[in-house]
Formats: sequence, structure tokens, C-alpha cells
Amino acid sequence: MINTIRSEKGFGIIQVLGALLIVTIAVAGLFLSSYYSHHKANENYHYRVALLKAMQKLEEVKYYNMHNNGSVDLRDVTTGNFVIDDQGEDDVEGTLGITKVRRNDLAIANYVAYDIVTVKVNWQDGPEEYLNTILNQPKELELREDYFYRTDVVTP
Repeated sequence: MINTIRSEKGFGIIQVLGALLIVTIAVAGLFLSSYYSHHKANENYHYRVALLKAMQKLEEVKYYNMHNNGSVDLRDVTTGNFVIDDQGEDDVEGTLGITKVRRNDLAIANYVAYDIVTVKVNWQDGPEEYLNTILNQPKELELREDYFYRTDVVTP
């Protein structure tokens, strides 16, 4: 003989609670994905602003050394803090630094030297909030440009 349930009272409320749990998990997933996509959009915007600022500094180096036939001079190029984004509650600031290293490469020629100019930008996307500690890691961007020049003239 098959045992059947004589009373089905309470099964409707259990089904409703189960459905509510499934809908709650789905809506929470939508909110988390929306938060993540918003954070990534802001991160990409900040990366682009930092990239444009670094490119601007490399262009300044080119401009100030346009007629310089020797080593690259960085005296006129400014470094320091700058604002990446001021639209939110807290400003996102970046730090810009420029370095120069002089090299001599005998594979090219013994009378050719070059300067390696490196621009570094560091920033962090915003304040650490819930779920933001994982996503909000310090960012660094580095651009490099080489400037070749003759060190002495070789006469034939």
C-alpha cells in the first residue's frame, strides 16, 4: 500500500518561501554584477586619464628637447600629484614621476648614446568600501621612450 500525505496544509507557504529565496538570490546577483560593471567602467576611465597624462608628459619632454642634440633635459617638465576624477564623493588623485637613464649600446655604434625616459603614474580608484577592497588595488602605469643621439663625430 502507498502511504499518501493526508494533509497538504503548509506546503503552499513552503513553496512561496522557496520561490522567494530563488528570486532574492537572482536579484542579489544582478545588483552585484551591476556594481562590478560600474566599478570596472570607472577603473577604465581612470586608466585612460592616467594614460593621457603620461602621454602628455612624454610630449612635453619631446617639445622641450626639440632642438637639443645631446642628452635629454627634464628640468622644465613638472611632476607630482594631479586629479584623475573629481566627480564622485572622493577625488581620485594620481602621482606622476619621470626618470631618465643614460645608456650606451655598442651594438648600435660606439659613438651613439641614448636616454631612456620613463613616466610612471600611480593611483587608487577610490575609498575602500564593502566589496571594494578586492577590486580597489593600487594601480600603476608606466610609459617609456628612448632618445638616441651622437656623442661624438667620427671623421672618415
